Amino acid sequence: MGSTHREKMRRSKIKKRIIIAILAVIVLVGAMVILLGRSKVKDIVTIEAGTKTLDVSDFIKNQKNRGTFATDLGSDSLNIPGIYDVGIKIGKKVYPSKVEVIDTIAPTGETVDLETWVNEKVEPEEFVQNVTDITDVDIYFDAEPDFSRPGRQEISVVLEDTSGNRAQLNASLNIKRDTEPPEIIGVEDQTVYVDEAISYRRDVTVVDNKDENIALEIDSSGVNLKKAGSYEVIYSAIDSAGNTATEIAIINVREKPTDHVTEEELNILVDEVLAGILREDMTEMEQLWAIYRWIRTHITYSGYSDKANWTKEAARGIQKGTGDCFTYYATSKALLTRAGFESMMILRDTDSSFHAWSLVKFEDEWYHFDPTPSRRGKYYVCFLRTDEEVLEHSEWCEDYFKFDPAQYPATPAEPVEHPRIL
Repeated sequence: MGSTHREKMRRSKIKKRIIIAILAVIVLVGAMVILLGRSKVKDIVTIEAGTKTLDVSDFIKNQKNRGTFATDLGSDSLNIPGIYDVGIKIGKKVYPSKVEVIDTIAPTGETVDLETWVNEKVEPEEFVQNVTDITDVDIYFDAEPDFSRPGRQEISVVLEDTSGNRAQLNASLNIKRDTEPPEIIGVEDQTVYVDEAISYRRDVTVVDNKDENIALEIDSSGVNLKKAGSYEVIYSAIDSAGNTATEIAIINVREKPTDHVTEEELNILVDEVLAGILREDMTEMEQLWAIYRWIRTHITYSGYSDKANWTKEAARGIQKGTGDCFTYYATSKALLTRAGFESMMILRDTDSSFHAWSLVKFEDEWYHFDPTPSRRGKYYVCFLRTDEEVLEHSEWCEDYFKFDPAQYPATPAEPVEHPRIL
């Protein structure tokens, strides 16, 4: 009897303990349910990267509630994929939540069709423009083009952002073969006197349809500057594709005449003249007028000049004061150049007779400048004249200033106001 009673008591205690444990679990679960039910916001809200602003209503479970953000994420965070903590204030309480920024949109861009030369690589970035994405974009070929094969190829360029979103764009690549040789510009025959130096390279350039800075080779080994005669100089250039260009110039070596004048000797004569007629306080107009007037009054027209040697004629004009239109032109060129003015020769466009004069640049514009006295006593001062003025004069002066306007820079339409005329 005693043992049976004790066993019943033990079982009763175990049963009570089980009931108490079950009740405790029920109470705990109920408490958790009650606690969780108190959160008025969602645990996490997902948005696309690049979203301009967050809407607080997206975080609130019951739309009857009104809330505000207690956390300022900033616009930069909305552009970077990741999970960010955010607080939502409803009433006086702030509820924790999270925002997940995801990037599911592939980059966009526009393709550009390109051309290149055989064996010259083009980078994939050059085929696309206006690339747009919220993150950085890697640009690469889906398959590397064959840059050694001439002709047109369809190529595929891949745009891939940091989230792994990819866009594939198609473009066209035309690979050209270079078959055009370089062009050597400025090679001209030259005349030089025995034992004088000569520049074979001056004013000679090389241009090419593809390459830049092509080397110019000059073979002057056949020229003997110590002996009169005519010699060949060979100019050559080769581009990276192996296309070759060749030009030949004739160098005429002559015995120096007894009346030869070097440019250095001429400059001494010119500087002496300019020192006597120009002052530092003169305007450019006044300087040009002083040069024009000195030539016009100093040289007497004689009807003869050595048109093969402008330095000789300029010296003759200064020293002897006689000559024809070429002497007036040569003297003008010498004085204008040493005074700092840019000028060029202009020639009459007729077969009947020769006439040369100058165009001079004044205030960035070109004007006619000719101190030569007009023929048959028809007095005309051709100082800073426009095209229209000299052509009008030619209408009643037997085509005196007739020229081809297409061969020279045009003058302004409006004439300049001249100083006191001779």
